[in-house]
Amino acid sequence: MWPIWDELKKRRAFREVWIGYLLGGAFFLLALYQTSGRDRWFLIQQDIYTYGDTLTAFLLVIGLSRLMCCEREYGTDRLIRTSERGSFLVWRVKVLFAVAYCAIVVLVIGTVSLLLHGGQMGFQDALAPTTETSLPNFGSVPMTNLKYCIMQYVFLFLGAVYFAGLVLLVAQLTQRTALTIFLCGGAYIAFLGYYFMGHLWIQGTPLYIITEFLFRFSFAGFMSLESFNWRYCGEWSQVWKPVVIVILLAGLEFTASWLLWRRRAQR
Repeated sequence: MWPIWDELKKRRAFREVWIGYLLGGAFFLLALYQTSGRDRWFLIQQDIYTYGDTLTAFLLVIGLSRLMCCEREYGTDRLIRTSERGSFLVWRVKVLFAVAYCAIVVLVIGTVSLLLHGGQMGFQDALAPTTETSLPNFGSVPMTNLKYCIMQYVFLFLGAVYFAGLVLLVAQLTQRTALTIFLCGGAYIAFLGYYFMGHLWIQGTPLYIITEFLFRFSFAGFMSLESFNWRYCGEWSQVWKPVVIVILLAGLEFTASWLLWRRRAQR
């Protein structure tokens, strides 16, 4: 626990993190203002599509891009290698911090959104069965409106961990904070552009099949919840399939991260 706290204290010296938090907070307040007055749980389900996934991605890129670079930037990487298990312990703390960071970001966004939008309705029908969902392939979902909204944020958390693994891996490869922000942020924006407009331009072409496959198995697809609603998940009883897939993909990222971290430590 204490090493994770040490990682948290390092964030105080990262200027881009504080600037990012200010920009993210302003965007969050603006999004909450624009989406106020929702009077149906189906509309509350749209919070992730409207701003939740994008805000989460922004905070992850800003908050985690320097996580794997700071030792080299501060010149403490050689000191870590002097310990027999120093490299593994530091890597483990950084991964745990990244996962905890994802949980905190999603928890804050989800809690504030549900309390504000649900509170505006007086949480009417919060415990009533869900009659319509934002993921049409699911059809009927055997849970209450509030529970289903919470489950959506669980899915967002899984997608966030997947994206966090990519950010850590890119940071290790580049060893440059600014370049990591540019590459990971650019990748998310590219997928976002495809999701909203790009797929319309190439629909019906062979390229569409390739790009659709890449999007559905990308971090952006899982964070937008679209990958949980693809044809291989025809109904709610099959939702375990994309859950297993995103966990495996994130596991592969963290495995690659450890192999790269260990290789650099052995030099």
